[in-house]
Parts: sequence; C-alpha cells; structure tokens
Amino acid sequence: MKHWVRLASYFYPASWRRRYAMEFNALLEEVDTNWKDVLDILNGALTMQFTSWNLKSIALAFAVTGAAIAAAFAFSIPSQYRSTSVMQITTAGSAQGDGRSDFTKHINKMEQEVLSRTSLERLIIGLGLYKSQRREKPMEDIVQDMRNHEISIKPIHEAGGNRQDTLAFSISTTYPDPKLAQAMNRELTSKFIEQNVVEARRGRDLRMGENLEVLDPASLPGRPFYPHVGWFAFMGLFAGLLAGLTVSYAMRWRITIVRRPAH
Repeated sequence: MKHWVRLASYFYPASWRRRYAMEFNALLEEVDTNWKDVLDILNGALTMQFTSWNLKSIALAFAVTGAAIAAAFAFSIPSQYRSTSVMQITTAGSAQGDGRSDFTKHINKMEQEVLSRTSLERLIIGLGLYKSQRREKPMEDIVQDMRNHEISIKPIHEAGGNRQDTLAFSISTTYPDPKLAQAMNRELTSKFIEQNVVEARRGRDLRMGENLEVLDPASLPGRPFYPHVGWFAFMGLFAGLLAGLTVSYAMRWRITIVRRPAH
C-alpha cells in the first residue's frame, strides 16, 4: 500500500517534491497506510496542481485531452460509407390531384416489394453482407436493421412542364465497405426497374411503367459517411473546455472556502 501512496505523491508539483519529498518518504516509512490515504494524497496533489495553474492552462489541458479522447473514440468506431442514386418516373400530361397520388402509390408499392424480407434476404446472401451478424442474429432481425438503418428512400418532386410531370426519388445505402455500399445500391435500383415492369404488365398504368429511369447511378463513396473524426474532435474539445472551466472554478471555490477564517 505504501507503494501506491508514494506513487500518488508524484502528482504533486515538482517544486513541492523537491522541498518535501525526503520528509514525506521518511514519514511514510513510520506509518501504516490504506486506500483512504492514497485517495487523500491524490486529492491533495491534484488540488495543489489546479491551484498552481491559471484558468487558461486548466481549460486548455482539459480541452486538448477531451479532443484526443473523442478522436480516439471516433477511430475505434467502424467506418460507414454511403452510396446514393437517383431514379425518376415520368408520365405524359399533368399529374395533379389524383394523378400525383397515383404516382406516390405506384412508388410506394414498388418500395414494399423491393424492401420485402424475401428480396432483402436474397440481396444479403447474394452480396455476402453482414457475415458476422448472420452468425449471431436471425436473418429477420438483420433485414429489419437493414431497412431501418442502412437503406433510405426519399421522394423528390420536380415539375416537368405543361405536358409532363416528374417524380424522382433518391436511394441511399450504407455499409462499412464502400464497394459493397455501391453494390447494394445498384441491386436496389435494378430491383426497382424490375418491379416497375411487373406493375406495368399488370395493366394498371402502362405509361408509368415505361418511364422509370436512373438519373444518377449508384455513387462510389470516397470517404466515410460516419464517424466524422473532425466533428468528434470538435465536440470533445468543447466538452473538455467546459469541464476544465467547471473544475477550475470548483477547485478555486473550494480552496477559498477552506482558507476563509472562522468568525
């Protein structure tokens, strides 16, 4: 236990150690120690360190430490890459009112089929996705997580003039491997095209089915979508700065109270 007490004493400022180290070590040899003594010595050492620093030094030290910890945490998180494509569906004439609603229903129906459990299971197995997760979780849970977190489909409406209305939508896929993220997106755009043909052959709206196209093909992401190391470092810097200011004022307030003479 004396070893830990002596180790805690090294947190005192260098000026204190030069003046009192020999006396402290001599006293330490004559007494019994416990964990409470270790904490008391450590508390006294840190208090003296903080009171010997100015506000700027404490805030800077905490800010740098916070940024370093946050950046290290960000590097420990697996990178996620996002691939995006844009598809467009058009029809002759103006798609106002019920026509616009038919557009939306048509896309929603295709989306339900493309993101069905059977469809996504084939995509996962075909591309060899989520290999480690598949050993630990049932496929149903993996498919649900994929729908909720790795795939995003958002509509984009663009007026195309008097004789034509356009409804576009983006498809985003996220995965730790950039090439597989792109491959996922390509598979989904292909499935939309296939499903659109199926809907057209059912005779509901042949004009709609004949006018689905890929405006922007699946992109190959060059850098991770998440985590953003710079953002993590900035938040760590800010949190560390606040912590440093809080600790500095708290320690100085405590010292002021302790040193205030009793009346």
